[in-house]
Amino acid sequence: MSIKSFVKSFSIYGLIPIFGKFISILLLPLYTRLLSPSDYGAQDILVQLAIFLTFLINLEMYSGVGRYFYERINIVDKKKLISTGLWLTIVFSLIVISLALLFNDSIYKIFFETDVYRIAFYLTILWAPISALYTYFLVVMRYEKKPKLFFVLTNIQLVIRILSTVLFVAVFKLGVTGVILGHIAGETSSVLMFGFVLRKYFGLYLSKFDLKAILGFSLPLVPAVLIISFQKPLIRYLVVNYLSIIDLGYYTIALQIAGILSFVQFGLKMSWQPHLFELLQNDHYESEVKKIYNLFLGIAGLVCFLIITNGRLLLQILTTPSYYSAAPIIGFVVMDSLIEIIRQISGCGPAVAKKTQYETYYELCASVVSILFFLAFYKYIGIIGLAIAFLGGTLIKFVWSWILTRKFTDIRIDALPTCLLLLFLLSISIIYAVINISIVTSIVFSILVGGAYFYVKKSEIFNGCKYINGKISRAIAIKRN
Repeated sequence: MSIKSFVKSFSIYGLIPIFGKFISILLLPLYTRLLSPSDYGAQDILVQLAIFLTFLINLEMYSGVGRYFYERINIVDKKKLISTGLWLTIVFSLIVISLALLFNDSIYKIFFETDVYRIAFYLTILWAPISALYTYFLVVMRYEKKPKLFFVLTNIQLVIRILSTVLFVAVFKLGVTGVILGHIAGETSSVLMFGFVLRKYFGLYLSKFDLKAILGFSLPLVPAVLIISFQKPLIRYLVVNYLSIIDLGYYTIALQIAGILSFVQFGLKMSWQPHLFELLQNDHYESEVKKIYNLFLGIAGLVCFLIITNGRLLLQILTTPSYYSAAPIIGFVVMDSLIEIIRQISGCGPAVAKKTQYETYYELCASVVSILFFLAFYKYIGIIGLAIAFLGGTLIKFVWSWILTRKFTDIRIDALPTCLLLLFLLSISIIYAVINISIVTSIVFSILVGGAYFYVKKSEIFNGCKYINGKISRAIAIKRN
């Protein structure tokens, strides 16, 4: 599998969140006009509940299926693996639904005081197993290495979802119930489409060997995912209780600015592990991992630098003056995203060695360190303390996973270029946090330094961007046709 094939998948997958966010923007006027503030809050609660129930059903089992997909050489072995994962998903769906229905009244009263949203709540329980199957099929499609088909079917699902939501909410006036029905319609259509495409892998197989392999790889990841899932509410709690809700607004807008890197982040997330696990079947995969790492370090590093130096300009373009105070934390938040991007590649050791329990160890360590740092310094540096705290936690994960990769694999990524880049970006972030540098000066500085950086990294950046641009154009053409 060539690096060009990987970049092709990455570029196509990277377009998906763009279209998803576009549809969310399209639905926003509908929601705000036809749903009351309480309805809007209720639908957010129910969506988060569905995500949690889906997690309880899946328990990261698809990660185990993905890890062993390329180790199963022939179609029969692949069929046993995927069918075993599918039957596990169905069994866990029945268990979770049964428990949710058994304790439905207690669960409902945790979130709502009246019965207004009772029907929507029951539909959410029904939605969870559909979402679990949808998630499972999505993962299998990724490992099938059919990004164009994945792109097309995913966007069909988005179109069905938005049309169904408009029908149920705007025409039938079903409110929150209509929103949930829109989600169900969209994901049900995807389950049917993906199920049809993947039908060759389904059968009445429940392999004891594959069952042990899937659960052995996946279950140690569950605590790590739970820790990650609690980070958002944790941040909300820390900021509101120790600082102010205004500071929470600043942090949220900084995260949205950092979301410019979402194309890189999502595309890499979707394409990297299938490519990596396929590479493992070759004897000399280490060199290609290094090439991919250098490519993303170059591209993401440059984008990160440009966002940091032009953070104030972006705030002035995208927001109102009341949000300009978010500028000092943009650099630290963007660096956090950058490190998570390159960590996916440099920290692949535990996944390669099938020692996924380490994911839990360093996620827990990073969270504890972040919280302690914030509690120690928030009185002195305010919301900047939170941004630096979570950046520090991410750095701990990065270094630890880097060490584990060197321990468990033969991958040897040069540390010096990465350290120099991160030190440089951190220095720039600190300067921009404490000094109010004019926008003109920032633009000139970003052009000069960014140009010099581009010159040094031009071979990686130019080749990668050239190929990505071509594939994006083709992907857009496919969508239009």
